[in-house]
Amino acid sequence: MVHNSPRNAIDGNRLKAQGMVAGVSDMIYLRDNQPPLCIEIKLPKGKQQANQITWQEIAESTGAKYVVVRSLDEFKALLDANP
Repeated sequence: MVHNSPRNAIDGNRLKAQGMVAGVSDMIYLRDNQPPLCIEIKLPKGKQQANQITWQEIAESTGAKYVVVRSLDEFKALLDANP
């Protein structure tokens, strides 16, 4: 799981100093002999922010797969389809 939600400004600055990048997907699933699977989790009506769309474009340009899931059932189906 990607740690991309700092608790406060001090924690946020520390994470940025360690290389945290805004917009990175919530999870990155690394699989044997397959491209990474970037998973963004949203509420049913949630929308991606601009920096998340930018990250999606970067990830996909490297061959990674990027998916937005909006429910636990979608998440389970995604993992079943991408072992």
